[in-house]
Amino acid sequence: MKPSARERANGVVRLGERTLLRYAREADGTEFMAMLSRSREHLAPWMPRTARGSEPTFGKRFARMLQPACESHGRLRLLVCARDDERMVGVASLGGISEWPSLDCHIGYWLAAGEPGKGLMRDAVAAVVDHAFEERGLHRIAANIIPHNNRSIALVRALGFTREGVLRGLIEIDGAWRDHECWSVLSTEWRGGALDRSLDAPAKRRTSASVRTGNRRG
Repeated sequence: MKPSARERANGVVRLGERTLLRYAREADGTEFMAMLSRSREHLAPWMPRTARGSEPTFGKRFARMLQPACESHGRLRLLVCARDDERMVGVASLGGISEWPSLDCHIGYWLAAGEPGKGLMRDAVAAVVDHAFEERGLHRIAANIIPHNNRSIALVRALGFTREGVLRGLIEIDGAWRDHECWSVLSTEWRGGALDRSLDAPAKRRTSASVRTGNRRG
């Protein structure tokens, strides 16, 4: 669901049933870096070294979570927090955000050690997909997942993503180029297919504007 005006003023971008997605704040630095530190081994099989980092690089990684960096270069990075106590539990992101005519992106997410099995990331991914389709006006979202990451594959399957195939040697992780399965969902499939981004074409918007103004010419 969309946040209230007060929540938006506090950096909240989207609410799920059990989680909230918000921009990072300077005061989050210590908690964020502690979360990364305790989750290093938990994340090691799924994330490249540059993403996992180490203590000397955690500060730089956190800086990329802050505005305006968190929305630069076609990317959106958000903290995932539990709604019951607002504790920080992970990160969700949109990358490669493209404008018309593709209107697509890829989604990334990770959950801190000690948090899996509670349904938090499924809730957060659903919320960030809602945001991408409803607020960003995108049409297609892809999730690239290592084939043996069963939890992540179960998550996207449960949310209605479709497996498209395998991307060979997509990302270097732990010294080897790893294949990833590509799963995707379209705006026309999400939440019962209520969103049709073909209506967002610039030409159609111009036509609609022309009709509204009476198509005045000459």
